[in-house]
Amino acid sequence: MLIVSTVGLLSNFDTDLLAQTPSPEPDVGEQFAISLDPTDSIYNHTKVTHLGSKNISSSPYLVPEDRYIDEAIIKGVGNVTNNQTYIGTHLSGELIQGTGHGTITTQDGESIDWIVSGIGKPYDNGGWFFYDIMLFNSTQSESLAFLNNNIGLFKSLAGDEPDSLWLLG
Repeated sequence: MLIVSTVGLLSNFDTDLLAQTPSPEPDVGEQFAISLDPTDSIYNHTKVTHLGSKNISSSPYLVPEDRYIDEAIIKGVGNVTNNQTYIGTHLSGELIQGTGHGTITTQDGESIDWIVSGIGKPYDNGGWFFYDIMLFNSTQSESLAFLNNNIGLFKSLAGDEPDSLWLLG
């Protein structure tokens, strides 16, 4: 009788231990793997207008401030405008460190603000290739609420292809 009771107790003990064992976490590479195909992005600009530039500093580094407005499409939202300002610190002829901020506005007036920080490197055609991390603020906008406090990877190739944005979270 003692053996039967002990076996029953041990089988319940094993079950309880298995139920408490956490499932293995996915590999870090799997957690953050995203496709950088522009067709998989949520944002693609259709037209960019340079609104102006001013030189903030020339020593020790060249630091211009540039303003742009994009006409773009956000998947699930439609046509938007993206009013943006960037400050780029030219650390060398091969590297720009940039920060920026802006506001995306839908056709019916809903909007969300964002900030960005990134790195630019020269591209073969004489332009600049940028990868930026973008953080969206909160909005009361119903159509843009999915961006609230979200982080995105923003890729642009100045002058050649549409800017693209992929959400990371």
